[in-house]
Amino acid sequence: MRIAVIGLGTTGSMVLWHLSQRPGVEVVGFEQFGLNHGYGSYTGESRLFRSAYHEGPKYVPLLRRAHALWSELGALAGRELMHPVGALTVAPHDDESFQRLIRSVEASGLEHGLLTTEQLRRRYPQMDIVDGEQGLLDPLGGALRSELGVLSALEQAQHHGAQCRAHQHIREISEDSRGVTVRTQTHGERFDAVVVTAGSWAPQLDERVADLVVARRLLLTWFLPRDASQFTADRLPGFIRDRDGFHVFGVPMLDGYSVKVSGGDRWGDLEGLPEHQNLRVDDDAVSAFGERVAELFPGLIPEPTRYSLHHDGYTADKTPILDRSASGRVIIGAGFSGHGFKLAPATGELLAQLAVDGEAPLNHPDFAVAAHRPVVPTVSVSG
Repeated sequence: MRIAVIGLGTTGSMVLWHLSQRPGVEVVGFEQFGLNHGYGSYTGESRLFRSAYHEGPKYVPLLRRAHALWSELGALAGRELMHPVGALTVAPHDDESFQRLIRSVEASGLEHGLLTTEQLRRRYPQMDIVDGEQGLLDPLGGALRSELGVLSALEQAQHHGAQCRAHQHIREISEDSRGVTVRTQTHGERFDAVVVTAGSWAPQLDERVADLVVARRLLLTWFLPRDASQFTADRLPGFIRDRDGFHVFGVPMLDGYSVKVSGGDRWGDLEGLPEHQNLRVDDDAVSAFGERVAELFPGLIPEPTRYSLHHDGYTADKTPILDRSASGRVIIGAGFSGHGFKLAPATGELLAQLAVDGEAPLNHPDFAVAAHRPVVPTVSVSG
């Protein structure tokens, strides 16, 4: 089989890695920018890995597989891709999302620890803990080195014979009874199957998801601690915090001096293509966000010391799309909705299985194109 992979970022790099190891498969990867470029959804130093998932137990098999594959890829690459610092979720004990999290780990038999208000205060003095808040500690959680993860997958794919073609703008993907044609700005090329993993650009390449995925802005922020010793990886795990409708997540100091605390998809949809995005956001909104962060972490200086603007493709209910066309020749992985990086080695394997075998053991009916509804655009939230 000849298979093309369109987009070599978070998921595409992993698809390429897995396909490169399949006997009898020739795989060619196309990337519109340079390899490991700065426009991808994976940029920004790190991502949080967690196996305790309030999104539901249907993700747990993929998370378990992803955890094993991150270890495998790190060993092959000779890099520490995951820092095993754990992941701690803190929220009001009666918060519905927190209760779903507890039900998910119990139903899945995942190792975890529940912490009371007083236990949280004693163990994590870096945090402001109010009465009624509870914690769930996920020992399998950690901090992923995102850019290094993509680089490592591409290196391993090339080691196994995969071709990586950078600066290739895809103009059209057309399917007929004999295969699929991929047309770039210079020529057309025939393949037996194509895997589209173009992230925020997926709606431009696959009309099936044109109304199902929207590119949304994500702001990553870093804060300086007053006492750095309180925010090292041996004192503070990766974390998720929810209070009064304010949601943040982050990781302890990985760079030796700053703490990453970010706030998800509250910054609105992208206007135009990601490469044309405005890389700044309203200064007052950033400062107001920092003030809220400092309420949860009093030891952090409220004004972010730096920030960067990113993006991802979102579906209406934040469930990803992992599916194949009726012919089985065009496979799509899109709409990972801000939580795809941790899953990437497993979803990459799943998409590779769909391309070669026509089915994947860890696929779920909720991931089908037909299970999704059109996404409603959002506006940014200041502060």
